[in-house]
This record gives sequence, C-alpha cells and structure tokens, in this order.
Amino acid sequence: MRSSGCLRVCALLLVAAFAPVAHAQAPATAAGSHFVWKVTKDARTIAYLVGSVHVLSKDAYPLPAVFERAFSETRTLVEEVDLGASSDPGAVLPLASKAMLTDGRTLTAILDKDTAALVQAKASAAGLPMLVVDRMKPWLAAMTLAVPALQRAGYDPAFGLDRHFYDRAKAAARPVRGLETVAAQLSALDSLPMPVQIDMLKAVLGDIDTQVGAVADIVRAWRSGDVRALERLLLDEFRESPDVYQRMLVDRNRAWVPQIAACSAEPAPCLAVVGGAHLVGGDSVVALLRQAGFSVEQQ
Repeated sequence: MRSSGCLRVCALLLVAAFAPVAHAQAPATAAGSHFVWKVTKDARTIAYLVGSVHVLSKDAYPLPAVFERAFSETRTLVEEVDLGASSDPGAVLPLASKAMLTDGRTLTAILDKDTAALVQAKASAAGLPMLVVDRMKPWLAAMTLAVPALQRAGYDPAFGLDRHFYDRAKAAARPVRGLETVAAQLSALDSLPMPVQIDMLKAVLGDIDTQVGAVADIVRAWRSGDVRALERLLLDEFRESPDVYQRMLVDRNRAWVPQIAACSAEPAPCLAVVGGAHLVGGDSVVALLRQAGFSVEQQ
C-alpha cells in the first residue's frame, strides 16, 4: 500500500470517530446524486443509508434536502459507534493500551532516525508533549499529528456528518446505537500491520499538505454522489493491501449488514450513517444488502 493512499483512506475512517467536505463551496448536485440510499423490502422502507464524512467544514451546512428527508422519515440512528460512548473517558481510557506502545518500546525507537526527528519537530510545532507522542503507536501518532493541518484547512470533527446527526438525534430524544463498540474499532486499528502504520505516519510527516489537499477530491465525489469516483479514490488504495482491505472494510461490512437488516423489525425506518468507503464497491454494505434481498436505491 502506498503511504499517501494509506493516509488518505485511514484519515477518512479514523479521524474524529474511529474523510470530509472541502472548505470551498461545493458544486451543486442533480436529483438522485447524493450519498444517500433508501433500503426497502416488500414495498416497505426499512432504512436510509448515509455515507458519512467524519471531518467537515462549517460551510458544509445546511445539507441538501435529501439528507434532511432521510432524517425526518426515520427514528433510530445507527452509526459506526455510539458517539456518546466513544466520548466517555470512563469507557475509553481502559482501552487506551490498544493505541499505545506498552512493551517498553518508544515510537522514536521503532522509526528510522530521520522519521523520528520529524516526529519530534511536528509534535513540537503542534504543542504536543513528546513524552506523550513517544508512547503512541504509529497509527495514532499519524492521526494526532494530522489534526493541526486538517484544522488549518478548515476541517473540524465537530462538523462531521456523524456528529451532526448524533447531536440532532439526541436533541430529539431518538434512540441511538452503534454497529460496533469502541473496543472493536480500536482492535481493528491495532490490527493494522506495523509497516502500514509507519507508512501512514511518514505520509503525515512528509507531505501532509498534499494529503489534506486530496481530501478535496474525496469530498467532491461525495458531494456529487459520484460512487465510481469515490470507489476509485478510496478502495484502490485499500486493495493494494488485501489483508487490510479485508479487516478494515469487508469484515466490518459483513458484521454490520445483519444489524441494518434488523431495522425491518422496527416500527419506523432506521437512519444508518457510516463512512463513505463502506458504501462503495462489490463488498460494500449496499452490495451485501442487495445480495440479502433488499432493494437499495441511491437518492
């Protein structure tokens, strides 16, 4: 897997919740060209699927009307994780060992000399204590060191699509549930091979501005509902590492589909909000639901 691709894909999946609307004005989209799918069976709507971007800019809102319609016609919010649980220190801190080096090694000790020096320089520039960064596994260090550049470009997890719908659901006293636990997400990240983690970190250190710029390509495809473009931008990188593709996307998609299908037993449709990479390609949630006998139509 190329390091640039690893950063781009993992940033999409990991930053904030587990990639993003450009700061510039997004182009208008035609009807039926949004990252929203209606899931039906036996002429009954059981869910809407929304392809999420986790880090957005403020001017991404208001969302197109189709997103609002999906919210208004549903009751239970289903997201990758329950954001309430993921922001609870009491729940997350016991799991911190999955993100930290606990075998006596330090981050700088497992990196080559030049990369270690760059980590120290980037941490210092961001005002992050090196004593803390040096305990992080490479994937966490990569995401942590990427955040300042994302924020400079106008991206903020507070404006992410997951957070937007979570806050609205809580304000409306709607039920919220996660498709997986925080522990499961951290386990998936922890399973990334160390060379992939280090490549991702090197991409952040070496050319973060280029990588942040690539977010604009992803978001243009998302904003226009261009499934083929988003599949190319995201999945081509994953497929260069079949093991990572299997663990980070395919296995999780397969685990989520029965839970989304179970919305058919509820009195009102569910709103399922998951990362856009999970809704494109032959192994996607969309494809798997169709294989299970559901009609899934892009809106």
